Amino acid sequence: MNRLHYPPARRTATADVLHGRRVPDPYRWLEDGDGPACTRWLTAQEELYASCSARWPMRPVFRALLEELTDAGCSLAPVTSPPVERGTRRFFLSRAGHQELPVLMTAQGDGPGRVLVDPLAADPSGATTLDFWRPSWTGRMLSYQLFAKGSEEPLLYVLDVDGGIRSATPLRPGRPSPVAWLPDDSGFYYVAGAADAPSRTVRLHLLDSSGGEDAVVFETRLRQLSVSIDPGGKWLAVSCAAGAQAGNAVHLADLTRSGPRVPQLRSVYDGTGDGTQALVRFGPGGRLYAITTRGAPGGRVCLPEQEAAPPGGSRAVTENGNGNESGKENGNWTELITLPPGQALSGCVALTHPRDGAVHYLVTATERGSTRLVLYDAQGERLREVPVPGSGPATLSGLTAPPGETDHAWFVHTDFLHAPAVHRFTLADRSVSRPGSGRQTTGGGPTVRQVTYRSDDGTEIPMYLVHPPGSGRGPRPTLLTAYGGFGLTAAATYSPAVLAWVKAGGTYAIAGVRGGGEKGAVWHAAGRGRNKPNAFADFAAAARWLIREGWTTPRQLAVRGSSHSGLTVAVAITRDPALYAAAVCSAPLTDMVRFPGLGLGAWWLDEFGDPDDPHDLDTLLGYSPYHHVVAATPYPAVLLTGPRRDPRVGGAHLRKFAAALQFATGSTAPVLLRTEDGVGHGGTRAVSGLITLQADTLAFCAAHTGLVPDGRQAQRGPA
Repeated sequence: MNRLHYPPARRTATADVLHGRRVPDPYRWLEDGDGPACTRWLTAQEELYASCSARWPMRPVFRALLEELTDAGCSLAPVTSPPVERGTRRFFLSRAGHQELPVLMTAQGDGPGRVLVDPLAADPSGATTLDFWRPSWTGRMLSYQLFAKGSEEPLLYVLDVDGGIRSATPLRPGRPSPVAWLPDDSGFYYVAGAADAPSRTVRLHLLDSSGGEDAVVFETRLRQLSVSIDPGGKWLAVSCAAGAQAGNAVHLADLTRSGPRVPQLRSVYDGTGDGTQALVRFGPGGRLYAITTRGAPGGRVCLPEQEAAPPGGSRAVTENGNGNESGKENGNWTELITLPPGQALSGCVALTHPRDGAVHYLVTATERGSTRLVLYDAQGERLREVPVPGSGPATLSGLTAPPGETDHAWFVHTDFLHAPAVHRFTLADRSVSRPGSGRQTTGGGPTVRQVTYRSDDGTEIPMYLVHPPGSGRGPRPTLLTAYGGFGLTAAATYSPAVLAWVKAGGTYAIAGVRGGGEKGAVWHAAGRGRNKPNAFADFAAAARWLIREGWTTPRQLAVRGSSHSGLTVAVAITRDPALYAAAVCSAPLTDMVRFPGLGLGAWWLDEFGDPDDPHDLDTLLGYSPYHHVVAATPYPAVLLTGPRRDPRVGGAHLRKFAAALQFATGSTAPVLLRTEDGVGHGGTRAVSGLITLQADTLAFCAAHTGLVPDGRQAQRGPA
């Protein structure tokens, strides 16, 4: 194959001098995604991509596989959700096989459902999506948020459930917002503030107000802000943090003393200094409990010392609630449940036994890829482990319980071979059942293995391998991925893309590198900030292990990732280009010097470090992919994908990295850019668009690793 003629992209002498270091930025002009020069360049990239992708033989094969496998439902295209119970009503998502997007339904008791909100009715093109919906405690009112064309600035509507009347004028909170309804349906608290606003606020919106600005009840300079209220309307809780997975501060108000308009919020927890987190929860009868990582990296459940006092004592919040109060917390947490070493707590709900009213706690926890469902009594004594569906690695998520005195809870079960399915736990007989909903199917056939390997410093890293049934180690075309950031776990979940690749004859590997949440907060800290290079070392070690153990070869190995995982892939190919045959890098961060000024990058200083700090800058420049592209290097085949306008990461990362690679590559393997209009950063989109994207990325990897349509891998051999 001859080297492609890439669209011309001028290189400039632009550079910054940071802490005495000259940092070149030759493609800064591509940060202006709407400029005429950038627009012309993107159009030429689209034409190049179309001409190359038309020659990938596996595209129709993967499209057919993905259509079949996605019909069963997955995290990006759910067919149902756990019901949210309010009064006599249930609220839930539903997607029939032919529908592009799920719709929000309601039903009385066990009766048939009716449609409340259909995003396709608002926008038949499928470019408007629904999320962050919340019924009031009575079930008579509903708030929901619509997102148009990939925007992360929603329109927040209120709907009268009985009358079907929607608010004429939506709220514009600026960012996706939690909603905390008052118990009498008179209004709700929500979070307001644009991504670049100097502060964020909790506001009270009253439905009978005559207009005007909603009252501010809390304000903070911290960027992550949430609000919740207990069903009885007694406790209002506000949590704020510097960024995702950073230590948080929690404030609590007794609304029976102050009323909802001017809540007297008091600080009950501050983990902003030590990086720990706490989440206050509301149990039966106004009972308070909390999940915290303080003193337990895997998480523990705590109670207030006295039922009448908030957990951890309290202290006053300053008038504007800016999260920078002086003083110390008073009182202590009372430990209720601490998990055994090696387990990480992922959920907890409080239930009431129907016979005697005794409170029980149902906990989900993970350990070496397996999820446990465990029941505890009111004193924190372990009663029993509840059997869950399936065997082997699996994920239980979405653990929720109806408000008030309730004897049951809902959760979602999934694993690599089975689509997500809603299950119900009933306390009376301690049983788990699956109501007749959804289209649960098995991926069928593939073998799942859990292995471990050692990173460069000797740390043991977990990894999943999913491969064709009855097959030996290979070598065969293999796709490797990892996340390794923000404390998020590479969980065992159903993925149509994973199964499509394996059904076509390949092996799929998912590494649980440091920076994720596989082993709790300690694992996250080991790959965060100045420890971030550990995540990339772990990923490279996974590739070398797969090759050394005979699962694949460098000419059959592709890597794939999106967002933080896209950064991991970008680092991999600039660090060890000869180790991989192909790479798919989606919506990534790549310029780790300017990331705070792109998208929501300023929200992630706690995760990556601050380029304004000279020590952090050393770490960031040590791996920043954009700055490690070297001319005349034989890079692997690279496909870069993402939205043209990425409100979260910022599309400049993708464009600048693509231009740098196309200029520098000394290989005949292509470097292609695939961008889309009208979609956002995440995977939320119409099903057909999701399938098209996944089919393209898998077909690209197949074309460059030797995976062929008839299932017989091309004999490419070692590099």
